[in-house]
Amino acid sequence: MDAIIKGSPLSLMSIAAMVPEHDAKLFDFKVDRYVERRFRRELNRYDIVAITSMTPQIDHAFEVAQIAKEQGCTTILGGYHPTLAPEYVAHQTAVDYTIRGEGEHTFREIIDFLDGNRKNVALKDIDGVSYRNKAGNVVHNEDRKLEPNLDNFPMPRRELIKGKNYMYLGTRLDTLESSRGCPHSCKFCCIIKMWKDPTQKIVYRTKSLKRIMQEIYDVDWRNDFIFFCEDNFTNNVKRTNKILDTIIKAGLPNKLYFSAQSRVDTLSRNPWLVKKLAKAGFRQIFLGIESVHQQSLDAMGKHTTPEMITKAVNMLQDEGISIFGGVIIGYPGETEEMVRQNILFTKSLNLTCVQFTPITAFPGTPFYDEMKSKGMITSSNYKHYDLFHSMMKTEQLTNRELYRLVAEAYASYYLNGWLKMVAKRYLNPFSKFNWMLRSIPRFIKQVIVNGYQMLHTMGISGNVVSDDVKENIKQNGKNLNVDWKELPELEKKPHIELVKREAIVKT
Repeated sequence: MDAIIKGSPLSLMSIAAMVPEHDAKLFDFKVDRYVERRFRRELNRYDIVAITSMTPQIDHAFEVAQIAKEQGCTTILGGYHPTLAPEYVAHQTAVDYTIRGEGEHTFREIIDFLDGNRKNVALKDIDGVSYRNKAGNVVHNEDRKLEPNLDNFPMPRRELIKGKNYMYLGTRLDTLESSRGCPHSCKFCCIIKMWKDPTQKIVYRTKSLKRIMQEIYDVDWRNDFIFFCEDNFTNNVKRTNKILDTIIKAGLPNKLYFSAQSRVDTLSRNPWLVKKLAKAGFRQIFLGIESVHQQSLDAMGKHTTPEMITKAVNMLQDEGISIFGGVIIGYPGETEEMVRQNILFTKSLNLTCVQFTPITAFPGTPFYDEMKSKGMITSSNYKHYDLFHSMMKTEQLTNRELYRLVAEAYASYYLNGWLKMVAKRYLNPFSKFNWMLRSIPRFIKQVIVNGYQMLHTMGISGNVVSDDVKENIKQNGKNLNVDWKELPELEKKPHIELVKREAIVKT
């Protein structure tokens, strides 16, 4: 979704804050113009290159590390994928040090070790690090205990992103976090592994209200939005209520808006919280819709029902809050017909934006181990773990069928009435969504133009939509409030073959 969403790398700003005595520069491949010769010259000014990477980015991260090594830099790699697959990452000759899990304290100790090692600390005693020894074997030091008090971390070095433009669905934004971790255990999620404490005593941590407000005031208010980029902003409703009350009393809703991730069950059970979010200036919420089928929701550990999904969505949109929904295509147990029912249900919700993701098992998670033991993993190429391509199959669907269904979901949603729906919603100066009016030019350029270009590049067109889904959309075109209990029985019909257009990019 990089074509329409580019968030600031809060993790790198946070670890840079751990070494304030050192000069630092942040290069973001999502927003900075990359010219290899210029990039190499820039690296000559620095001693250490620290890279963060998620799973589908990892090959590019290795390329950057290789360039850095060629320029004489020490390389450190951290983030989600190094935490999920440290053995794989640490084996790379271009990577000197691999940081697992929470990186602030580990990064500080590695920098001290490299910068004279005045405390005379042995590398083997730095927790949370993996590296190759002189024999070329990978060594994994002890896991790093989590910092129990997030307030102890310094303020992120936001000057590192000065002059960079970040966006979220047509609005300018910056990011902050008020908590880390998640007490829930959705089966497919890798968050638990990322924020794992070796003592198992800590799964969810929060910052103080004072610290949260300090960070809000530290953000450049020339942005339209502040995005709480944590996994679940509303996890503790009493705590969330205190934050919202403080934001309201400070008059912040008159100056900028907020966005966050929440859960369907939390909002559906607390209607007052939806109204409080709207009053506090929250105008965009990410929700994990995932599926309309109760068997899948139960298997995922979502603790939600289709009724709760509909209720939460209606309450948010009644308050003028736009929704970015996440929907999983092909969870184990779902047939082709059931996936198409998911598509129709999602379309009936009229969400501003939806990301359809094929069921993905990330390495290092129990779900990956389970799927691998069943022979369901079809690709070890991490570029296929990008939440668009399929890297596995299920007992009901092949990986190619999953890929085609993802394409059909995007085409069904965005190429059949979506543009008319959002235009009606955001161009009406009297609607509760009129807060978006000033951002309409950017929304057109960044979301509509870039979004359709992204779909075109991926080979997605109306031709990949099945006849059954087309007919249902046609019949319900003027009223897509489909009752989830009355979803149509869909016949299996042959797909039109989808061929991805490959793009050759020279870097």
